[in-house]
Amino acid sequence: MASEIRTDIQALRGLAIVLVLLYHAETGLFPGGFLGVDIFFVISGFLITGLVKKGVESGNFRFSDFYFRRAKRLLPAAYVTFFASALAAPFVLNAQESQDLTEQVFGALSFTANVVLLFQSGYFSSAAELKPLLHVWSLSIEEQYYLLLPAFLVFVPRKYWISGSIALLLTSLGLCLALLTVKPIATFYLLPMRGWELGIGSLAAILTAQAQRISRMFVVMFWPAVVMLLWVPLAPTGLPHPGLDAILVCLATVIVILRRHPFLDTSKVSRALARVGDVSYSLYLAHWPPFAFLKNAAVGPITLWENLATLALGIVLALLLYRYVELPSRRLQLRPTRRLLLAGVATSLGVLGIPVVIASTSVAGPDYAYIRRSNDGFAAVCAFETNFTPRAECRNSNQPTVMVWGDSYAMHLVPGIVASTNKGVVQATRGNCGPFANLAPLSNVYYLRPWAEACLDFNRSVLDYLQQTPSIKTVVLSSPFHQYLRKEYGKHHWRSLSIVDETLVEQNVSEELAATAMVTTIRQLRTLGKNVLLVAPPPSSGFNTGACLERKAQGKLVIGAPTGDCSIPQADYQRFFALTQAFLRRVQKETGIRVISFDSVLCDSMRCVTRLDGKLLYVDSGHLTHDASLLLFQKLGFGEILNKELQ
Repeated sequence: MASEIRTDIQALRGLAIVLVLLYHAETGLFPGGFLGVDIFFVISGFLITGLVKKGVESGNFRFSDFYFRRAKRLLPAAYVTFFASALAAPFVLNAQESQDLTEQVFGALSFTANVVLLFQSGYFSSAAELKPLLHVWSLSIEEQYYLLLPAFLVFVPRKYWISGSIALLLTSLGLCLALLTVKPIATFYLLPMRGWELGIGSLAAILTAQAQRISRMFVVMFWPAVVMLLWVPLAPTGLPHPGLDAILVCLATVIVILRRHPFLDTSKVSRALARVGDVSYSLYLAHWPPFAFLKNAAVGPITLWENLATLALGIVLALLLYRYVELPSRRLQLRPTRRLLLAGVATSLGVLGIPVVIASTSVAGPDYAYIRRSNDGFAAVCAFETNFTPRAECRNSNQPTVMVWGDSYAMHLVPGIVASTNKGVVQATRGNCGPFANLAPLSNVYYLRPWAEACLDFNRSVLDYLQQTPSIKTVVLSSPFHQYLRKEYGKHHWRSLSIVDETLVEQNVSEELAATAMVTTIRQLRTLGKNVLLVAPPPSSGFNTGACLERKAQGKLVIGAPTGDCSIPQADYQRFFALTQAFLRRVQKETGIRVISFDSVLCDSMRCVTRLDGKLLYVDSGHLTHDASLLLFQKLGFGEILNKELQ
């Protein structure tokens, strides 16, 4: 029966939430712990489809009853989580995150959190891990699925249930695989590309009767499936997600569900996991906001002990949520009425009202959300995602004299360059794509082979434009170059994709490879008759200086700052940028190019300042604010430097 509580399914829920918790705590035990969400999707698809299918077949299914039961099951604990997160937010979150939270709460209440988070993502957007309601994206996908599934089973004739389910499942999977490397963020967040995971569970529920006739296959595949559920999260392939790893885990989950092995009813391990599974929904809701608040407070690396303490807090909150909210609301004997509907609407408005009121309340002091706004240069559209074209929004003249070319570390130079010269400027920038004629970064996360090829195409289009635009006399290049020099940086393992004899070749990153490619690029630009300037990245040691300064000024908790005033120790700076500085010295020696550095303005022998003339200099760990870009180029006398280059 669909309503029967099965120990094996509860154990799967328990395994799924344990994987997610250990992954979010960054314990390193299960690098693929995010696959716990995929297990949840299959389980949800199976159980909800079984419930609706039973009602339709018996002739007593009613949409109002179904959605009321879903609301009664899901909303009370969720609303308490949203309410508590909104109340805690002003004491912990930075200004931008406080503003974003209003949209997140609206998304959570309207079952569109996945769409809201998609629009809050982007190269310069605040990190997803800072968002207290980030985890609600998966609940929104399930809720959207619940809105569509009953209509399918009610209005599609039963003889088409199987073929229709297979067609929808394959369509969703096809979209997912086709867009995985083209639109990875949209593929991750949106139902059309994730629906196949719930669809596998739905198809299994529809095929339950037929599954009995092929039970021998599930007998054979059961133990390999159990091994797969543990092995893939333990040693993921590293391929884009949701891809091969998700497919393997989803198939393994459905095999375990259909097999109904008696071992899972009696094993002490499975029964223990089932106990965890009983609390999995409250654990899912309550565990993430404390992690998000910790990540907001931390401006440097978070220790394992800090993560474990936060995990313990999340578990305690989850147990309280389960005991005092989820269980009591589950046991309430209620029927859908107009009064309950109005009460639900009023509650939703009340929960939404908290962040709205907080966001609209003026806070004394600087507007840090504005000060630390994205510095994309001329405009956000100038962070190109296509080949370069001289967009009107990305230039201040139809006959530009100066081009700024590079990644986000070139974008943040544009305000200062424009203000310091009366020359026309055009911006050719793409996030993380450095200014190389024949070299692109390649990583195991997000920046995959198709992205790297697109980066090469973008840079070729820039060179084509330069060849066709004689008005441009000077090209300003900039990047931090970490992605071309460090094998491991952030959560990425970097390689390089280069063009060798008109063939794309993957190679290990190295100073030799990057320097050779940069020298080639500079010589190619000079052949086109262009002067070339290379701007070094601002001082940094990897900690989030912008967040540190904002939190210090507002008296909020700061974890991981190397100094009390958020300045950058000179020794830390030299260590962090050692590879980049060696690379720049080598390129300068081989080409005689002028390298412009901010060190003379910002650094002494002991430290580099992060606030100057009352201005906050950094958006994050390395990008300059608009004010900083204007101030630093003025102090450098960049206009005079540029005029000398043009003589």
